[in-house]
Amino acid sequence: MSESMELLRLFELDSRMSKFQNLFKQLIYVLSEENIEYVIVGTVAYSEYATPRATTNINFMISESDCYKLESVLKEHGVDFIWNAYQQLIIAVKDDSDETKKYPLALSFQSAPKGLAFNHSISKEIFGVADVPVASPEILVALWCLAVSNGNSKSYYDAQMMIKLQLADVDKCVAVIESLHESNANKVLRSILTGNAIYVDTINMDEALIMPSDLFQTHEDIELAKAHRYQAAQERRRKLYEGIQQVK
Repeated sequence: MSESMELLRLFELDSRMSKFQNLFKQLIYVLSEENIEYVIVGTVAYSEYATPRATTNINFMISESDCYKLESVLKEHGVDFIWNAYQQLIIAVKDDSDETKKYPLALSFQSAPKGLAFNHSISKEIFGVADVPVASPEILVALWCLAVSNGNSKSYYDAQMMIKLQLADVDKCVAVIESLHESNANKVLRSILTGNAIYVDTINMDEALIMPSDLFQTHEDIELAKAHRYQAAQERRRKLYEGIQQVK
């Protein structure tokens, strides 16, 4: 059985899913009551804009100043949590025997990068809860570019996809990234827009920062860059095929 099918079966048969949804609703209420500002990021946010992806985790982002306030509030409400190695506060949903399983359902909280404003979020309905603030495509791209600059190469393709789908406004992405302090995220954004990094490992983080005016400003420019990358990929495939035929 594939991993995705196993996840689907788990969600259909496991009573933890209803617990997961109820815990989400409870936490949304608590965050509102305690005036803790938050925004949904990660796969759940991505799935609100693009092709939905299976996930067992809902990612919250809150301000650094609210992290310990949240910790105190959770203790008051008797909610168990841990801090992981990435400084994320994790709340795992357990089954009736008080155990987690192979695919733990969890809610995670992480502090927002310095300079990131929450006022660009978009209200969505999640698990029947209305007006849940979800990060805009521009914020997601900025966060992913920041993650890439910190060594998480997988995030590169998420940011690239949001731009390919023309969901993220390039100028707004630049504005959000420029608000992040001490960040190399704009170097990653440039590599995405110019197509200079077919593979993430080729990103040159020592390259000088470029000014926003040097970035592609229109979707037409982005589409043209995509066409060039497609043609280059086709040419590589052709040469590879020719090489295979010569070996035969």
